[in-house]
Amino acid sequence: MITSLFLDLLVISLTTSLVILGLILLTPMLRKHYSAKWSYCIWLILTMRLLLPFNFSFTNPPVDIQLPEGQGITAVFQDTSSQNLQVDPSAISQPVEVVNLSHMPSIVDIVASIWLAGAVLFLVYHLLSYFFFRKQALRWSSSFLREDVVSKLKQVSKEMNVTASIPVLISNKVSNPMLMGFYKPTLFLPHEQYSDEELEFILKHELVHYKRHDIVFKLLLLIAQALHWFNPFVWVMAREAAHEIEIYCDDTVVFERGAGYRKKYCEAILSVMQSNETRHVALSTNFARGKHSMKQRFGSILNMKEKRNGAGAFFAVLMVVGVTAILAACTNVNGQSTDKTLKPGTIYSYSSSGEQVVVHDAGNKYSVDESGNVSFSYRNGEIQAQAPLKLDTTGSELGMGRADTGFFISEDKTAIVYGFADGKKSPLQVLISDDMGETWNNYNIEGAKGYDAKFIGFTDKQNGWIVSGGSAGVGRSLNYVYLTFDGGKTWTEIGNPNDLYAESLTGAGFSNKDIGFLGFRYYEDNGPVIYWTKDKGQSWEKLAVTLPDIFNEYQKTPLSPIFNGKEGLFPILLSKEGNTVGTIYLSSKGYGLEWTYDSAYDQLGDAK
Repeated sequence: MITSLFLDLLVISLTTSLVILGLILLTPMLRKHYSAKWSYCIWLILTMRLLLPFNFSFTNPPVDIQLPEGQGITAVFQDTSSQNLQVDPSAISQPVEVVNLSHMPSIVDIVASIWLAGAVLFLVYHLLSYFFFRKQALRWSSSFLREDVVSKLKQVSKEMNVTASIPVLISNKVSNPMLMGFYKPTLFLPHEQYSDEELEFILKHELVHYKRHDIVFKLLLLIAQALHWFNPFVWVMAREAAHEIEIYCDDTVVFERGAGYRKKYCEAILSVMQSNETRHVALSTNFARGKHSMKQRFGSILNMKEKRNGAGAFFAVLMVVGVTAILAACTNVNGQSTDKTLKPGTIYSYSSSGEQVVVHDAGNKYSVDESGNVSFSYRNGEIQAQAPLKLDTTGSELGMGRADTGFFISEDKTAIVYGFADGKKSPLQVLISDDMGETWNNYNIEGAKGYDAKFIGFTDKQNGWIVSGGSAGVGRSLNYVYLTFDGGKTWTEIGNPNDLYAESLTGAGFSNKDIGFLGFRYYEDNGPVIYWTKDKGQSWEKLAVTLPDIFNEYQKTPLSPIFNGKEGLFPILLSKEGNTVGTIYLSSKGYGLEWTYDSAYDQLGDAK
């Protein structure tokens, strides 16, 4: 979960940095020709983008890049259409022994942990500094006694339509006038020896900050800096945004005022600056922020030239932000995100007689020796690997036989789901390898159920699914569905169709994290019986399948669907009087939302 979040934020950070860099380069021009209001809004939008902890995803992505060298469904499934489904035999004869490996974090996991620690430390440091400073300021504070100051506050508040009562305190712990606190703001003054004019400027300035909720804006900037502490462009953005907050506030105070008023306003800022050393405190606004920013502020205050409203520039930047967000989220190659694309895997299913069959051979397979040791071969035998798992070969260990174990074998992701899961003490267990069997990690799914047929698969490197079932009496079987969004480390149970249909599973598969299919063994109606979801299991319904009348006389067993991006094939095994006749296929061009019979993939021989 943390790694996935970090990778998403990293993509967001890098793409948003391009916009930040462009804005920094254009800032002198923007300040010269456009009002500060639009720069303020632009920085606010970029801050919000940096805070979104996810990349948008679409079932039908708006950006769909079709690479010439990419494999289409015909290329990926050409072996499927030219070979018969194969029973994967294995020798059997020894008791179970499961070797549990503790999770060995990858380099990305370690970097993600460092990122999280840095973000937490950054936030803790600044929040503790803020709370400590505010506590000290309150401890050594006193309320106003001068009636003329209270009267001036009421007058300015009325002029600015501020109805809330804002506490104003004198504290020798603050170096200059500042508004502090994002929940119940308090205005702190270092002393009350201000002239009537200076006090009016100070109050107007800070009340503008209050009305705009600028402290909330600064809180968002602080969180953005914490999440993207590794990105120097975000630090520069936070600094520039803080400057723009003050400039926009100044522009509002002197709006439609003459040169004399503007000059006196600058003199009031200079007077406050000279009296004390300015201290920057998180989640506060300062009347005099610091000498390095004064040149920009004074230049803006004294500039009486009419500036453009900046709406065009604002919407242009907004469009650029939107485009970069879409490109970051939906850079799509044949229907899958490029950073998560998974090489095709070997997919298994069960025939109507309960035999495990290979639905799609991707050149990778597993075998079980006489002692129950599980081994793998990749790239048609070029690479060999051993799994830290022994299966029961005697038939005495419930849930641990070969027929009770689910496999998915890709060069990028090898996954095994096994074990007797009773929903209480005994968890479902998952073995994962991301490097063709060199290293393995074992994960438990506590509270899971299932001890008979199990299915497992991945739609990309992060998103995967498990379906596990178990007999619930004669002619009845309950099935449970689990999803992972972090490569198999954690699993979440979603809804299932048990209330609608509870029979023996023969196939299962998902086209993406939302759309999934369960195939069931035929009964009185000869099948095929397929239930599907398009909302992560919140609801299930029977899939309407239309086949030529010529197949009415056959029993039809749906096997596991095969997907390559948004294109898919759904194999249906035909049998008659207990004998397998062949396989026909449904095809889909849109993630399985619609299926049609495609005779081009038929494997019927002379039976048709």
